Amino acid sequence: MRPFLTKSPDAVEAVLGGIIASSRHPLEQVPGHLALLHRGNPSRRVRILVGGGSGHEPLFLGAVGPGMADAAIAGQVFAAPNPMSVQAAIEACTAPSPRSSVAPEGSLLIYGNYSGDVLNFGFAADEIRQAGGRIDEVRVHDDIASRPPAELEKRRGIAGDIFVIKTTCAAADRGLPFDDVLRIARKACLATRSLGVALGAASSIDTGKPMFDLPAGQIEIGMGLHGEMGVKRSAFEPAATLVPHMLEMILADYAATGSRPARVAAMVNGLGSTTILELLAVSARLREALGTQGVAVSFLRTGQFATSLDMAGFSITLMALDSELEPLLDAPCSSFCYSNPA
Repeated sequence: MRPFLTKSPDAVEAVLGGIIASSRHPLEQVPGHLALLHRGNPSRRVRILVGGGSGHEPLFLGAVGPGMADAAIAGQVFAAPNPMSVQAAIEACTAPSPRSSVAPEGSLLIYGNYSGDVLNFGFAADEIRQAGGRIDEVRVHDDIASRPPAELEKRRGIAGDIFVIKTTCAAADRGLPFDDVLRIARKACLATRSLGVALGAASSIDTGKPMFDLPAGQIEIGMGLHGEMGVKRSAFEPAATLVPHMLEMILADYAATGSRPARVAAMVNGLGSTTILELLAVSARLREALGTQGVAVSFLRTGQFATSLDMAGFSITLMALDSELEPLLDAPCSSFCYSNPA
C-alpha cells in the first residue's frame, strides 16, 4: 500500500479532524488530547466512553454521537490510548453541562480486551475512583479464535465492540441507573461472538510493508485486528463454503457455553481493503447459512465498522438477542461509525 498519510501521529490527528468535519452533530476535541466529546445525550445518568488504538476506523473515534458514546479516546496506530487522555475525557464528560437534564452518577468505559488498553484505561479509572468518582469498565471479548470457551473473558475484542457499545448507550439513554447500565453492558458482551478471516496482511503506515506474512492463495481464519495469529491457515475458500464454515464455528462456541441463540443480530465487517461487492456477497451467504441452521435474523448490518488499516478480509459478528437486548440494539443512533434511523 502507498498511503496518503506517511506518519502515524499525523494520521491520528487527521482522523480526529476528519470525524469532526464530517459529523452531522456537534463534536469537540478534548483540549490537548486525542479524544472527542459529544454533549447531546442529555437524559443519561451514566456517561459512556469508548476507546482503543487507531487504525481501526471508523471505530473508535467515529462511535461518538447521539445514541452512541459520549466520548472516545484514541491511541496511536495499534497502540492503547494515553491514560492521561482517558482521564481528561472522563472529567470532561462528567463536568456539569447546561445540556444535561440529570446529573451523572458516573462513567462506564468500554474497550477491547487488550493488555495495553486494560492497563491504561484501568490506570485512569483508578485515578477517578481515588478522586471520589464512580466508574467501571467493560472489556469486550467477542473474538472466539483468541481463547477457548472456558476462558471466554480472556478473549480479545474485535468488531463485536460495535454491538456492545450500541446496546449499552441505548440503556443509558433510557435514564437507567448505573448498576442497570453496567449489567446490560456485561450481558451484551457475553451475548456477542465474532470470528475474522484474512487473505492479505495490513500494511504499515510508516513503512508501507506488510505487517505479517500470509502466502498467496492461503487464508487465515481467526486473524486478530492487529494481525494476531488465527486458529487455522488453509487454502483459499470462496464465500459459498467459507461463510457456512465460519458460522458453524461461532454457533459451536455458543453451544459450548450453553447459549446457542434462536435469534440474532448479525454484522459483516470489512477489515480494510475488502470490497463492498465482496462484503455483500458474504452477507447473502451468511443470511442463507443462518436460515439453514434455524437461527432467526433480526437484522444484518454490512460495511466497514472495525478495520485493520488495509487488511484484506472480513469478520462475522453475532449477538444473541432477547426481549431486553433487541430493542436496545435497534434504538435510534447517529455516528460516523454506526447509525440506526429513527
